[in-house]
Amino acid sequence: MQYQIERFYAMSLKKYRLYPSKEEEQEMMKQQAKMAAMGEMIGNIAHQWRQPLNALSALNVGLGIKFKRGKLTEEEMNLFKEKSNDIIQNMSATIDDFKNFYKPNKVKELFSVNQAIEGAIRFVTDSYIEHKIEIIYCVSIDIEINSYRNELIQVLLNIFNNSKDALVERSITHPKVIISTLLSADEVSIMIQDNGGGVDSEILERIFEPYFTTKFQSQGTGIGLYMSKMIIEKSMKGSLMSKNFEEGLLTTITLKRDTTDWAYNI
Repeated sequence: MQYQIERFYAMSLKKYRLYPSKEEEQEMMKQQAKMAAMGEMIGNIAHQWRQPLNALSALNVGLGIKFKRGKLTEEEMNLFKEKSNDIIQNMSATIDDFKNFYKPNKVKELFSVNQAIEGAIRFVTDSYIEHKIEIIYCVSIDIEINSYRNELIQVLLNIFNNSKDALVERSITHPKVIISTLLSADEVSIMIQDNGGGVDSEILERIFEPYFTTKFQSQGTGIGLYMSKMIIEKSMKGSLMSKNFEEGLLTTITLKRDTTDWAYNI
C-alpha cells in the first residue's frame, strides 16, 4: 500500500510538471553555464579596460599640465585627440565583442575557425598577461565552417579559463598554453595544451560530468566542461576529450568535415 501511494505521488508530480523534464533541465544547466561564463567575461573586460582607462587618465593629466603652463600646441592637441580616440574605439570594440558573444545564436553561419580562436584569445589575453601565462598560437591554415560561432567561442573560453586556473593554482614556472589546429580529410581538430602538470586519472574520468568540480564552491559550478561537451557533441556533432600529455593536459575539439558545409583557405 505504501509503495502504491509513493508511486501515485511520483506520477502526480510528473503529470503536473513539478519535476523539470530532461529538456528543461538541460536548458537550465545551459543557462547556468552561460551565467558562469558571463562572470568570467566581465572579469576579463575589467582587465581589458583597466589599462586603457589608466592611459586615458594619463593623457588627460598631461594635457592639463601643458595647458596650465601655456605649452599646449595644436600638434600636441591633435595627437591627444588621435590617441584618446584609438583607446575609446578599442574599448568600444570590447563592448561589441561582449554583446555579440551573448546574442542568442540558433542559426548556423559560415565563419573562420581561426577568427573564432582569435576572438576567444582576445577575451582572456589580459588575465593571461596578469598571471604571466604565455599563449602560443600555432595555426596557419584558415578553415571556414558552417556552424555556431558563439558556442565554439564559449567552449574555447571554458577550456582557456580552466587552463589558467590550473597554472595559477599550481604556481607553474613559465606557464604556457599552446593552441594548434589539424585538418584531415574528413575533420578538423582544435588542440589546447597547457603545462600545468595534468590531472589525476580518477578526476580525469569525471571532468565532463555535470556539477563535478575540484574548485571551491564559490569558484566553480562544475557545469562548464559538461555544457562544453554537450555543445560540441549535440549541437556541433563533434567530439571533446581531454587527456594527460607531456607536461600537462591536452584538450581536443574535433569537428566532422562536411563537404557541403566546409571550406578552407591556404
